[in-house]
Amino acid sequence: MTTEHATAVQVAPVHDTQLAYSMIGSGQACLLMHGGLGLDHTLYRPEFDRLAERVRLIYYDHRGNGRSGRPPRQTLTMERLADDADALAARLGARRVLVIGHSYGGFVAQELVLRHPDRVAGLVLVGTTPGRLGTGESDAQGPPPPDELAALMRISPRTDDEFAGLLSALLPWYLHRLPAAAAEPVLQRAIVDAGSWMRSMAVLQGWSAVDRLHRVRVPTLLIVGRHDLFCSPEQSRRIARRVPDAELVVLEHSGHLPWLEEPGAFFGAVETWLARRGVGN
Repeated sequence: MTTEHATAVQVAPVHDTQLAYSMIGSGQACLLMHGGLGLDHTLYRPEFDRLAERVRLIYYDHRGNGRSGRPPRQTLTMERLADDADALAARLGARRVLVIGHSYGGFVAQELVLRHPDRVAGLVLVGTTPGRLGTGESDAQGPPPPDELAALMRISPRTDDEFAGLLSALLPWYLHRLPAAAAEPVLQRAIVDAGSWMRSMAVLQGWSAVDRLHRVRVPTLLIVGRHDLFCSPEQSRRIARRVPDAELVVLEHSGHLPWLEEPGAFFGAVETWLARRGVGN
């Protein structure tokens, strides 16, 4: 397949706001949902561009993030984020989409397939969780974070500059072997939004997909770093145990950003899964 050049950032009206997006490649549409929140899709470029050899990759920023619109903060809910993604796919003429969701983007991806099952052809969930404990779960969080990391996660940034500083302090904890200096440019090119970060953390406190995951009927690939301190392998196992057609890949030398630490193993796993399942061909 011949890869098309990436389009410039465009804007699509969706519900009560506008979503900024950029596309590269051709064929099966694939939404890439960024994590954070309070960040944007630039975290994944240019590394994820290689998938455009197989799919029409659609990078976009969630409402309240990056170059997308800033509607009232209370409209940032998991349900509305999922509905936004469905509406964006429809506006771009994609009847069914492959979805890649990392971290918070993985929460949104799960909500999308549960709310709009006919829209999703397959899921790739990277370093994410299914949210709060579900029925029959007592302790499924994995090992507790180190005290220093826990202290950082309790900080409530009041401004975008404070949030940028917090992200720089968190960056070494996102990684296992890669020096933080090597990944710092990834953060520096992102547009940060402290308000969206704080709102998203509050939303997460009341969200769970656990008791609904048995309804997911699409092929699902889960990838997680063995040393992910934010979304441990046990979190991915919680999802894999409940989704009927799920596969789990644990990358032994990665933290929360496995496409940076083990790019060969990470993209090899995604591309092999796509080829074997016929998703994205």
